[in-house]
Amino acid sequence: MSRYRFELAGPADDADLRHVLANTPMPGDIALTFCREPSFFAAPGVDGFKCQVVACRDSTTGRIVGFGCRSLRRLFVNGEPRTIGYLSSIRLLAEHRNLGLVARGYRFFRNLHADGQTPLYLTTISEGNEPALKILASGRAGLPAYYEAGRFRTFALPVGAHSPIQVPKDLYLRSATPDDWPMIMAFLEKHGPRRQFFPCYECADATMPAGALFGLKAENVWLAYRNGSLVGTLAGWDQHDFRQTIVNGYTGSLRWLLPIYNGWAAVRGQARLPKPGQELRYLTVALPVVVGDDFPVFAALVEALLKQAARGPWGHVVIGMAANDPLAVPLSLFAGTQYVTRIFHVAWSDGEELRQSLDGRPTYLELGSL
Repeated sequence: MSRYRFELAGPADDADLRHVLANTPMPGDIALTFCREPSFFAAPGVDGFKCQVVACRDSTTGRIVGFGCRSLRRLFVNGEPRTIGYLSSIRLLAEHRNLGLVARGYRFFRNLHADGQTPLYLTTISEGNEPALKILASGRAGLPAYYEAGRFRTFALPVGAHSPIQVPKDLYLRSATPDDWPMIMAFLEKHGPRRQFFPCYECADATMPAGALFGLKAENVWLAYRNGSLVGTLAGWDQHDFRQTIVNGYTGSLRWLLPIYNGWAAVRGQARLPKPGQELRYLTVALPVVVGDDFPVFAALVEALLKQAARGPWGHVVIGMAANDPLAVPLSLFAGTQYVTRIFHVAWSDGEELRQSLDGRPTYLELGSL
């Protein structure tokens, strides 16, 4: 009998799941630990309309030592709504690695995949996470095929940063109200599908406890108008009540430059980077949609959100975009740091047809749902 067994986890396993998550930091220039306090299952709709947590349990202790998530979401694929999967949070405590458990876990994923609800999955792997890249993208027997689909750049813009672009004089900006949700959703449905894998949002996603945008407040959604027509949206999503990011440490040049950077930030009245062990408080940008990818409009929305964030507890506004997104390139004009991950399309044999049919639209991932 094997020491390890794989099974679906539930609310009774909450403490074990949070323990594994808190003890498996993600490497990189800024090593980050992602936590879900007070409960791993506090915001289930944010992960997808269905989320299955595959747990690896050590039979000698009865404790969960690793897990991974398979979630299902309704996304626009080539402009049409489809159910697409997302594989995330592949975690294993250090003392249980290199035992073939990842491959066994993927066999369990393959059994779940047999439900036929989706042919294709997305996933992201941190740029500096070489062990995961080596294992998951290896093509080993039992693993699905991983196809790299570009990089996802996450920009941490310090509160107090300013747009390098002058706001167009014919642009009017305001924050939304709860009455605006139907209008916002209609706008997203019309313009969002220009991005590959843009979510199929409904009003309930922002207004119901199990919604995909749980915790996003209408007043933190900024709207841009030109000649009376809505031309852009941008939201600041505070997920602190159910998700937290802890700085585990710094590597490379940033480790030595941190005091200099923080001193420079203090002089400029901008937020400093946390010390190791401290939480990185930030607003996660959601719904960055602009008609015609007009960057001055986008920059005006970002600056409006930065000014609003300055009145709260947040030190940064964090924006995640695929590198091939037309709005991502000019973001480097803002002061800030970057965190890079790689995007992969993941498919077993029955997903190849859809994967090969994907057109050239820029990839979209909702950062707050990763």
